[in-house]
Amino acid sequence: MCAGISFHIDNIDPHELDHFFTPAEYQKQRKGDLIETFYWQNKPFLPVEEEGVVHLYEWGNREIGVKMPKTGWAKIESVQDGLWDWLAPKKVIIPSSFGYEKRKWFKTPRGLTGIKVRFHNLTRVYLLTAKADLNFKSKIGHDRMPALAKIVYIN
Repeated sequence: MCAGISFHIDNIDPHELDHFFTPAEYQKQRKGDLIETFYWQNKPFLPVEEEGVVHLYEWGNREIGVKMPKTGWAKIESVQDGLWDWLAPKKVIIPSSFGYEKRKWFKTPRGLTGIKVRFHNLTRVYLLTAKADLNFKSKIGHDRMPALAKIVYIN
């Protein structure tokens, strides 16, 4: 899968980051011109490229009172089978540079694919996953991988 990502912040409105990070958290998560975000952090988020502009959205759902799937990922098979249709999923590009899973970083030079969903006044983004190929499974150690992403492994 992909429990964290790293992405360039050069084309993001700094005020959008204020919704997700305190100044101290921002400094901790910033690595040069990259920012890291992880699903397990206090308020996880994902960048989404929309018409040449990058916006930040909450990553999945961990809130008990919110009637959306309680996860940060969507299996591509379940989306194709219509299990997400009630949320009118829209395919989106997540402009990531790196993905993170099981304490290993891997390059995602073409970004990742996700779905953006809306329920009442809430908008969330879920990472799409597919069954891992043998290379991902042997190098990262997970049976699911980011869907439709070109992955370059780091030694």
